[in-house]
Formats: sequence, structure tokens, C-alpha cells
Amino acid sequence: MAKVNLSIYLIKEEIKDFDDIVVENSGKLQEYDDNSIVYFSMSYVKEPDWLNIFFGISDNRLQTANSRAVFLKRINVDNEKKRIFAISFGYGKNLLKDDVCEEQFGLKIVLNTIEKNRIKRISKIDIGKNYKQSQEQMPRESDINDFGFDIDRDLIKYVTGKSEDEKFGKSTITGGDIFNLVIDMDVNRIDDFLIYCYKKYNLETYKVNFKWLDHIKYVKDTNKIDQLNKIVVDLLNKRDFTRVWLAIPEMIDWGKVKCIDISRQKKDVKEYMDIDNNVFIDSFKNSTIQNFDQIKNKQIFARSSDDNSIIAKWSASKCIVGSIEHDNKVYAINGGNWYEVNNDFVEETNKYYDSIPLSKMEFIDCQKNITEDVYNNELVKSIPGSHLIHKYKIPTSGGSGNNIEPCDVAVRKTLIHIKKNGGSSYLSHLFNQAANSCSALKDNNFRARFKQELVNNGITDLFNDSFNASEYTIILAIINDNCEDRPHIPFFSKLSIKYAYKHIVDLGYKFELKNIKKI
Repeated sequence: MAKVNLSIYLIKEEIKDFDDIVVENSGKLQEYDDNSIVYFSMSYVKEPDWLNIFFGISDNRLQTANSRAVFLKRINVDNEKKRIFAISFGYGKNLLKDDVCEEQFGLKIVLNTIEKNRIKRISKIDIGKNYKQSQEQMPRESDINDFGFDIDRDLIKYVTGKSEDEKFGKSTITGGDIFNLVIDMDVNRIDDFLIYCYKKYNLETYKVNFKWLDHIKYVKDTNKIDQLNKIVVDLLNKRDFTRVWLAIPEMIDWGKVKCIDISRQKKDVKEYMDIDNNVFIDSFKNSTIQNFDQIKNKQIFARSSDDNSIIAKWSASKCIVGSIEHDNKVYAINGGNWYEVNNDFVEETNKYYDSIPLSKMEFIDCQKNITEDVYNNELVKSIPGSHLIHKYKIPTSGGSGNNIEPCDVAVRKTLIHIKKNGGSSYLSHLFNQAANSCSALKDNNFRARFKQELVNNGITDLFNDSFNASEYTIILAIINDNCEDRPHIPFFSKLSIKYAYKHIVDLGYKFELKNIKKI
């Protein structure tokens, strides 16, 4: 029998009318009954553009067309409930309106169907670091762990795996919001097949091997996003910066930054080396934000210390970080995106973060208008016997290709890494720096190069001839607006620090956190 490529979506339960599903001007190709309609968009046949652009010729023997069709089917999925399914053909997905499809419909079908070691490909987003999107494929079916997937920091978009399910033709199946497979099927047999897909979607067998799926979900529903954005506006207008605040969203070279500016900020505002949340609110008319679109249109600038030019800029919406509770659920915002976080996972993550030991070492406060480098200099002056280390970049091998910064400040057998509290991608640099440094210091050759650099600069009291990691304490110090003992950091930073803490402790070091108050 001939097989067909099926791309299946489940329409959200609250949407009942077909007209609310397809975009305007969609034509009806075939109407079987009130519950089964095929919509389409006219295909225009033409010569491919590349024929003239690249070759400079025209030939009607070569033609191209983008066909678009979507089949909507309303069926009883059980005795009482009716649900609508959409099956797209060609470029038919473009006929569906935004935010009409259930999230993770296909993903749950796949994970409820395949064995944990039958995964062939994954598509993921690293939300704990830099939002890097990546796809990975194995030459043979493998376990999720073989893909380097981090259950605490990676968000799964799609999974492809080999199914042994007879109903799915024992075929390779792919799932995200969409469920895709190639199978022997036609319109006359589709009802039972869709009901079977729906039952697979509602199973919870995925929680045995893929429980992490429920940890974090990317929010796509525009209505929900609008609700959350309104809460952010309300919190910022109240100047409640305990749940949401603004921070530089990416790594920048602070040595080249003169100050951070905000579009339309008051002219008499002094220069700041970070985003000042109060200055941000005051930059709006009457010091009040009317709606979230105003935040999107607001620009944050980093100005050059050389000529006052703009060397980096961001929409203010990209700079908002934090988490809020809404409708008994926890949502986190980072990098301009909203995520729904499982309540149990939030509690588990917070509990882990709160268990990390705090440093009792005295640190001076940090003035708002100074750089990290200036603060490091001042800190060294305040701690007897300490040394400024951040200027040293030690190669991990004989060459100079991959350099590591061992720490920012060191005193006796304490190595201190310091960063301002930015978004999760920014703080992850601090955590990775500490973890990489600790790994490198276990290497005799790296440590010898570092020790020689220190000796050349008159520093001889950090390392003995023998090195025992258990004798050293690693402090991650975060410069913060809050004055609590434990640093107040975004939810996704709490996920990132979990890796650093475990890695450093496993290497034998002692690990401590420190909050540096910004005044």
C-alpha cells in the first residue's frame, strides 16, 4: 500500500469553530460534512527564481509551486468529549492561525511510545545558558543522555525515535507540537487513528523515563503571555524588584564600557555601570509604564569608554529577568521569553540552591557606578594578603589558543570569582569560569604555568609544590541590589549553578556563595 506523510496537530480544547482555526481567505477544497473540511490556499505555478537570477535564462519546462492544504477533523475522542485535529499537507501549517495548537502534542505521543534508548534525533534549546538552539542526530538509536542533554537546562523542541507500535506502522516518528510520521493511511480510516493518537497523548508513561519533560515548558500562548506581561508592568510600576528586574542580557567587555544609558532617561541622571531599575522606571512619562509594548520599544545602551559611542544595545524586554506566580503556576522570564515551570521542580531547585554553603568572609560593598575590575581592585585593598588575579589569562596547553582566568581575587587558599548579577546567560559565564578553572588547576602543567606567572609578579603564597584541592575554597561572589545573605538570582541561574557546584565539589574543593551588596 502507498504511504503518506502525516503532520498532525491537536487544536486547543476551547476552540470549537473551524473559522477560528484557519487564516482568512483560506478556501474550502473539500467539505465532507460539518466535522470534516479540507482548506487550501491557491498554488501559483511559476519558474523558480534561481533559474533567472543565477543562470540568466527562462525555460517553462522547469516549474515550481508551494501547495498548501490542511484537513480539519472534529471527532468524539471518548463518549462525550469532541476534539478537533488538523493534518497539514505541503506548506499547510501556514493556513493555521497562531496559538491554536496544543503544545507538546506530538512530543508526548513520541515519548509515550518509544523506548528510552530508541531516540535518533533531538532538537533542543539551552535555556540555562545562552539560548543556543541545536539539533543532534546519532548514527543509531540511542539514549537521551548520549546526546549530551541536560535535564535541568535544556528544553526539548522535537524528538525523533524508532517506534515498535503496530498502529504507527513500526515507523520512525517525530514529535514536538506536531506529530509526524509516514504511514499507510487515508481519509476513510483516519478517525480511529486520530483517536489512538489522542489516547497516546494523554498517557503518562513518559514520566517513567522522561519525567523531566514537565519541568519547564516554553509559553507560546499569546493570551497567557499578555497576562504575564501585564503583571510585569504592574510589578515594575510598583518598583517591586524582588520578583522581576532588569539586567544586561549578554556578556560584554566591561573594560570598554563607560556607562549604561536608557533611551529617554532624564538628563540629570548620573552615569551608572549597570541598569538602574529606578532610573528605568523614571525614563517613562510620569514615571509610569503604560503597557509592555513600551518596554519593548525602550532601548538600553552600553556606551564606549573611548568615545561615548554605542557599542551594544538591547530592547528592554530582552533585559527583564525573574519569576512570578500566576494561576497557581510558576513562570520565569529570561531573554524576552516566558517559561512555565513545574511547581515541584521550582521547590526542588530552590531547596538545592538554598543548601549551597554561604561564605563568612567579609566583603566590601560595591558602588553602583564602578566596574567589576574597579571593585576587584578595591576588594584587594580591603583584604590583607589578597592578590588581584583577574588580569592573568593562563593557556590550558603550551599554546595560547584556549586561555582560562583562574579567578578574580585570591587570598591564601581561597579563590574568588566575582560577577554582577545579570541574566542567566551572563551569570552562567561566572559559573563556567569557576568550574573550568577548578578543572584546570588539577592539571600539573596548567598549575605550573599559573604558578610561574604569579612568581614573575612577586606572588609566592598561593600554591605549594604539592596541590590538594580539598585545601582550597572556591567562592562565587555575585554583586546584587539586594542585601540578603544569599544572592538573589534568576530561576535559570539556579539551574546553572547546580552543575558548577556539583562539578567543583566532586573535584574535591570546598564551595561557597557570597552576596555583594550594590549601594
